[in-house]
Amino acid sequence: MIRTSRTSDSASNRHNRTRVLVITDDVTEISDLVEALRLQSLDVQLLGYDGASEIDFPSESPAAALCFLTDFVEHSADLVTRIRANYAPRYIPVIGRLSRMSDYDEAYDSVLYAPVHPAQLSQRIAAMIRLGRMEVEISRRALTLKESFGQDFALNDRDVREPFRILFVGKADPSYMVIVNALKDKNVDVVAAFTSFTAFDYLHDRTFDAVIMNALNCHEPAMTISESMRRNSRLYHVPTLFLVDDLKFDGRDRAYSSGASDLIDVNSPLSEISGRVLELANYHRLHEQLKNEFKGLGGATCTDPETGMFNGEFLAAHLRRVSRDCRARQQPLTILTMKLHPDTRDAVTADDLRRAYSKAVSLISGLVRMQDIVARVDIDTVIIAFPEEVRSAVETVLDRMTGLIECAAFEREGGGPSSLTLRIEAAIIEQEIHESAEMLIGNGLRSVDRDAIEISRRA
Repeated sequence: MIRTSRTSDSASNRHNRTRVLVITDDVTEISDLVEALRLQSLDVQLLGYDGASEIDFPSESPAAALCFLTDFVEHSADLVTRIRANYAPRYIPVIGRLSRMSDYDEAYDSVLYAPVHPAQLSQRIAAMIRLGRMEVEISRRALTLKESFGQDFALNDRDVREPFRILFVGKADPSYMVIVNALKDKNVDVVAAFTSFTAFDYLHDRTFDAVIMNALNCHEPAMTISESMRRNSRLYHVPTLFLVDDLKFDGRDRAYSSGASDLIDVNSPLSEISGRVLELANYHRLHEQLKNEFKGLGGATCTDPETGMFNGEFLAAHLRRVSRDCRARQQPLTILTMKLHPDTRDAVTADDLRRAYSKAVSLISGLVRMQDIVARVDIDTVIIAFPEEVRSAVETVLDRMTGLIECAAFEREGGGPSSLTLRIEAAIIEQEIHESAEMLIGNGLRSVDRDAIEISRRA
């Protein structure tokens, strides 16, 4: 597959992958974690910590910081303060992996206590990075709406104030009842499903902030339900927690590979159990709230009426802010410009093309993250801005898009003599230090209008 691009290899390599800063007093214990983070497409920068010396922080801001502490857990508040001060005004999530509980754990955005599976920790870090980037982008969009379009925007806190909804799956043994009562004391709405069939009925009909599965005496149905949820786009991000007996449970690797978000030892203090459940439920609630707020932001003034994607006017105004912000933070910004073409020798009506283009744009928007900016700037042209992403990452996204669009059959009015297929012409441009938002948009449009090498249709 051939695509146009215009970025030096050296520029791309500077920001090859998202980086996590790991500060640790126990380097012998983190090799498995480093590998798990790399499987999440995260790079790792290690800093040793002896509890006394000054920390030589890297100048470039990481996407997140992890304090992996065994001996100096009580230094947590000071460490987090120093991390935040060093990278201010940028706010980065700081996660703690601690050998024990202390009075200073609230300093972290998220905390896990040993023993912690590497997959569990890497998933938590990746999730915090995603949430942080969504929050940054929605704040930027609110500023653009206010300053460029005179619209005031604020997050709706109604959903946040409603009680969390938790589904418990499995046998109702005494341990289950103790945990349910502890959660209800914290104003949590707990629904019980004693069989997998009932669980899937509930998951289909209702919305939950987290699912707890009883795996005390058997791995099933917890494994199967978790795997099924990860194959369902609506349930993919709902956290799943397995209730286990640490002394007996032998399925940790399989549990995390099946999509488990956390394993809860039934012998842990109730405060720790409920805290871990509520932390994941709260994260998911915030994620869903931001996702809903991202939809249709700006109304008719800023969006394309047929697809609900942003229009060219909003893109031009907002990309100026995103471009400045990424340059100030020394973060990459990559622009993908795509032009759609009918791939048929048969006559195609204007109405058939309009419907096919609108459907294709909607499909394309479903393949990007919520913090990416998708704008339909013409009936057949889409521009997507990817903050904090390099060209190589966007090429991977483009592969998925061409695979989906160029293999899709778009129906003609009345069925037509045959279905309509489309092909994509695309240009990927990674921002250079001197480039403005207007230059990025203009270069992308000129590339697909005149100079782009057409991406060949897949067989």
